[in-house]
Amino acid sequence: MAGNIPGAECLGSLHYAVAHMGSIRLLAVVGHTGCGGITAAVDAYLSPSSYMTVAANPALRSIVDGAMAAVRAATDAFDDVHGRTASQRTGYRAALIELAVILHAAVTASVLEHTFRDAIGEQLGVVYGVYNLGNHRVGLPTEQRGGDHWQSGLFAPFNEPDGLVALSRRLVQKPVHRRSVVVTTSNGAFPPRRPLTCGCRACVPA
Repeated sequence: MAGNIPGAECLGSLHYAVAHMGSIRLLAVVGHTGCGGITAAVDAYLSPSSYMTVAANPALRSIVDGAMAAVRAATDAFDDVHGRTASQRTGYRAALIELAVILHAAVTASVLEHTFRDAIGEQLGVVYGVYNLGNHRVGLPTEQRGGDHWQSGLFAPFNEPDGLVALSRRLVQKPVHRRSVVVTTSNGAFPPRRPLTCGCRACVPA
């Protein structure tokens, strides 16, 4: 579904499939790097005047509006971890787009897990990931030093109230985002990082 926006029509199709197709075991939300819908949402957030163009297109507006929570969470994460001057650094917009892509996929997966909570269990799981157009792998940024900083796999959505904030802050410290935006803390070092782990029975490593 465009922009991974769980609208009524899309949710209706999923409801029907879960209720009538007993073979379904996994709902996977997969975004992709460089997503046009997320890019439009980021641009509308960074330059509110550009939203007027989006507003004139109801279909695009629904995607942009639906992605705005992820964009705001990504912005707050950069501000909280690297300070409000992060937006002035080279590569900020590109890094904001890629972080928002991940967060939006995670939010959508969390919405689906809540929507289908009565069916979630041994028979059905929900996961998310991002298709990297550069390396053609589904996964998320990793803690690994060197290499392409990409961990292949699908991951369990957050289900705690502050899950989006915790995930966004953890991701913004990863090499892929630190490399995209030249930022440092006041003492010149980045804060300690926690590994992104899944532990979900439905996690499917590549």
